[in-house]
Amino acid sequence: MKLKNRAQMEILGLAIVIVVILVGAMIYLRLSSAKKDVDYRRPFSSSQAASNMLNTFLDTTSRDCSKLTMTELLQDCAQSTAFICDNSGVPQDSCDYAESAANEIFGKTFGKWKTKYEFMACTNFDYKSVRCTPGSVLIEAGSRCLGEKEFKLYPIPVTAGTIYVKLDICL
Repeated sequence: MKLKNRAQMEILGLAIVIVVILVGAMIYLRLSSAKKDVDYRRPFSSSQAASNMLNTFLDTTSRDCSKLTMTELLQDCAQSTAFICDNSGVPQDSCDYAESAANEIFGKTFGKWKTKYEFMACTNFDYKSVRCTPGSVLIEAGSRCLGEKEFKLYPIPVTAGTIYVKLDICL
């Protein structure tokens, strides 16, 4: 009888050990297969950042070009390049001045954030590819986003049609 009780106790102990191992394995599998938390705010915040940056840039007043806004300089760039700006002693037309301002502003901001970007202004835009058509680019800054991106596109009216200003923020 003593031998029978002892065998039953050993089997019960073995069963408890197996149950503990199975529970531990299930917890491990559950935690290891759980997907990382998705940051649903990132695309929204990148889209908002693109919109805000583009709005700010277009409303920025030039310091060396008769206090014209970047919007006015881009309109002149697309129509006539009649404005000549004095950029630290170097005369530049409105296209060159707007491009150097875009490189400076976006480069310093996105550079500090360690974020890649692409800024373009053009006269023709292909909505299918979401890019400026070749040959219509007036100014560009940054480098092309090859992966995922958030962008903002603003049309600016000019006498001859429309300028499309686009800012891509690479994710």
